Amino acid sequence: MKKFKKVIDERQEMELYKVEHIWFWIVFWLLLGSIIIQAFFLNAPFSQWGFEWFIFMICCIGSFIGYYRKGQWDYYSKPSVKSYLLYSLIGSGIFAIIVAISLALNNDYLKNDLLVLVFMTLFIFVMLFIIMFVVFFISGSMIKKRQQKLADEFTDNDPQ
Repeated sequence: MKKFKKVIDERQEMELYKVEHIWFWIVFWLLLGSIIIQAFFLNAPFSQWGFEWFIFMICCIGSFIGYYRKGQWDYYSKPSVKSYLLYSLIGSGIFAIIVAISLALNNDYLKNDLLVLVFMTLFIFVMLFIIMFVVFFISGSMIKKRQQKLADEFTDNDPQ
């Protein structure tokens, strides 16, 4: 039983979805930026930014579950090895640079020894790349199977 009756038409509903979509992604990226600044540059304890991290993870997991249930990957690519490689390179590269800057700013030893800092950055980059690629590969495979299942359901119900 619905307590509230919708008073908008489909066009207005789509406009509201667009506004909510834009603000969701703004909040998402601001939350990630806040976590990165507090954790890596301000050396704040987890108790300070942990709740933000928890909310951020709810957004990530909820989005993934929603995308999976609808069989969607993203707006700009399809699940493929090429997109897994590209997203893994971009994500691990950006995160490795952030960690390297944080390490250089917060550690006197690394400020003076750039070779160790470069080696650590490369190690972090490689480890993150492997983790991200595996996660993208698994999630992309799940979404491909879901897309196929949804396509089979729609074609089975079509009268011929």
